[in-house]
This record gives sequence, structure tokens and C-alpha cells, in this order.
Amino acid sequence: MPRYDISDFPRRSHIDIAHEAAITAYGKAGTWLDSRTRVKILEEVRSARDCPLCLEQRRSLSPYAKEGEHVSQTGLDPITVEIVHRLCNNADRLTYRWFESILAQGVSAEQYVEIVGLVATAIIIDGFAGALGYQTIPAPRAQGGVPTRKANDKVVEAGAWIPIMDVENEATETGLPKIPNIFRAMGLVPESVRHFFSVMSSQYSLTPFDTSLDRSQVEYIASKMSSHNQCFY
Repeated sequence: MPRYDISDFPRRSHIDIAHEAAITAYGKAGTWLDSRTRVKILEEVRSARDCPLCLEQRRSLSPYAKEGEHVSQTGLDPITVEIVHRLCNNADRLTYRWFESILAQGVSAEQYVEIVGLVATAIIIDGFAGALGYQTIPAPRAQGGVPTRKANDKVVEAGAWIPIMDVENEATETGLPKIPNIFRAMGLVPESVRHFFSVMSSQYSLTPFDTSLDRSQVEYIASKMSSHNQCFY
């Protein structure tokens, strides 16, 4: 089939604005991570796809059968590199045992959630750019500052790996929860929720937004892509 150059196709300005703002936010201190670490996590996401160890793990029946060191040039500590690479390349095969090993090495549940949010947000932004043939937005410079370390007490134990946001789970007209579970899942770090959804909602929303597609077409595309990405949710 012929390949088409779509890099010059028009795109909605609000998406560009949301993506630029989200990338800039990597350069600011977060809730549990400093600005330098956040920028390096963005850089690590962008290089992780070429990690030889991850490629071997991806081909293996179990990614935990292949041991070794991830290729990294960011200077991040090994455990953060491990988290980023697993999320980027083997997220569909994470286990609770692996998660427990992360916590046992000194990473708090709150730090883990912030890392997950940063990785997921970077994947969305860079995936969008790559699919349409755009240049990725350059990583920002770390601006310094101190993490707020502000804990969220509005979370509950609900059978997940970590406490989740405590909200009333009302249904919308579509029958789906008014508050998406992914929103609740990152509830330990509300700033990570805002960062992730500032990008997510610019491209996809359960509420009406400016598009020539109707809701059923949007949901069909979303479902097909989720299936393609092996998203169990």
C-alpha cells in the first residue's frame, strides 16, 4: 500500500498548547521528584525503546527470565531506570511481585505513581508526534525547586496495588464511570493526575468535544487501539 506524508496535515492548536505545556512541566519540581529527575525520566523514555535487554525480555516467554542491565545514558539510578524501561517495553506483563520488589528497594508508592504518570504522559505526546511525522518536543532544562511532598489523604484501599482516589463512582449516560478509574489509580499524587489528563483530555474525552467523528466512531477507534496495544483495561 502507498505511504502518505501527513506531517503537514493541520492539527488543532489546543493539542499543541497542551503538549508544549506538559513537556515544560517536566522541568519543574514535582510532588515527590525533583526537576532534574523528571527531565531525565523524559529522556529515558525516549531512549528506552532501543534497549537491547528490553528487546530480549520482550521476546521471552517471561520478561523476568532475562536478567542484565538496561542501557541508559541519563545517569538515573538503576531502580528508576528499571521502572521506566518496564513501563515502556513490558507494561502488559508487570506483576505484583515485581512491584513489591520496587518498594523493597526504597521507592515509595507515591514516587512510583509519579514516575508512572511521567512515563505515560511522555508516551502519549511522543506517540502522537511519531504517528503524524512531527518532531518530538525537546526536553526542557531542569528549573530546580523542591518537591512539595504533599500527601493526599483522600485515598482508600480498594484492592489495587496502591491506595486509590476516594470518589463517588457515578455512571455517565454511556454507562461508564463519571470519574475514570485511571484517574483514581493515580490518586496518591493529584499533580500527576492533572499532568496526565491535561494531555489525555486534549485528544480524547468522555465529554463532547470538537470533532467530525461521532461518539461511537471515537469509541470504536479507541477500542481498536487498546486491543492493538494489548491494554487489558
